[in-house]
Amino acid sequence: MTVVPSARQARRTAEDPHDGPRRRVGPLAALDGRLPGTHDLLLMQCPSSLRPLAGGELPDWTRAVLRVHPWVTVGRAPSLVGTPADVPHPQRCTRDPEAAPEQWIPVIVRGPRPGQRLDALAPWAAVARTLRPEQLAGRCGRLDPERVAGIPALALLPAVGRLVADHRLSWGPIGAVGYELGTGVPVAGPLSPLRLVLRTPHPISRRDALQLRRALSRLPVPVQAELETRYGSVQLAEYAASPYTLTLLTPDGPREVRDPWFPRGPFV
Repeated sequence: MTVVPSARQARRTAEDPHDGPRRRVGPLAALDGRLPGTHDLLLMQCPSSLRPLAGGELPDWTRAVLRVHPWVTVGRAPSLVGTPADVPHPQRCTRDPEAAPEQWIPVIVRGPRPGQRLDALAPWAAVARTLRPEQLAGRCGRLDPERVAGIPALALLPAVGRLVADHRLSWGPIGAVGYELGTGVPVAGPLSPLRLVLRTPHPISRRDALQLRRALSRLPVPVQAELETRYGSVQLAEYAASPYTLTLLTPDGPREVRDPWFPRGPFV
C-alpha cells in the first residue's frame, strides 16, 4: 500500500531547509540523549527563551539575528540548572520541589558585524536540533559550488580530511566555516582561517602532533586546530611545540597543565 503524504506534511517538509528529524521539544526533551558539547550548533525552537549571561533583556540585534537564523553555538562554560528567574545563578524551583529544574546551556549568538557576539544561556528543552562539528564537513556539497571555490577555507576541507584521516582522529570544522556549513548562512570570507576541533579522548604523541601540524601548515590557508580531551582543549601548535606547561581551556576557565589528558595544575 502506498502512503501519500498529506498536504500539511508536504508543506512542513518544503518549509524546513534543515533535513532530518527534529528532537522532541517540551518538558521531557532533556531526557533524550546527551547534552550538547562545546562548538555544537543548536537550532532553537524558541529563540526568545535565551537569557543573556550578564542579565537583562536580549539586545535588539540579537532578536533580529535569531528571528532569521535561530542558530547558536555552544560555548565552553558550565551548564546551569534552575528556572529562568534564577539565571545566571539558578536554584531548584521552590514552588514545586518535585519538579525537574531546567538545564541551561551556555551559548554564543553571533552578530552581523565582525566580533559582535552575545554570551547567553539557552534552555535545553527549547533546542530543536543539534549539529556536532563532525557532521559538518560532509555538508560542503549543500553550498553553492562557486561560493566554495571562492572561499579557500571551504575548498580545502577535503584535503584537510585526508590529512587528519592519516592519524585516525575524529574531527570537524568550527568557527565561521563550521557555522556556514551547519546553517547555510554565508559568514566565511576569502581570508577566513580554517578552525578545526580534533577529538582526542586518548593521548596522542608529540611526534604525531608535530607531523600533523606541519602537514596542516603547508595548506594555502591558515589552519587553527585544537585537541579536545575529556577535560578541555589545547591548541595543536602549542602541544606539538613541547612546552613545559600548556594552557588547557576548560568549562571552568583556563588551566596551566603539563598533560592535557591528566591535568594537574592551577586555574589561571
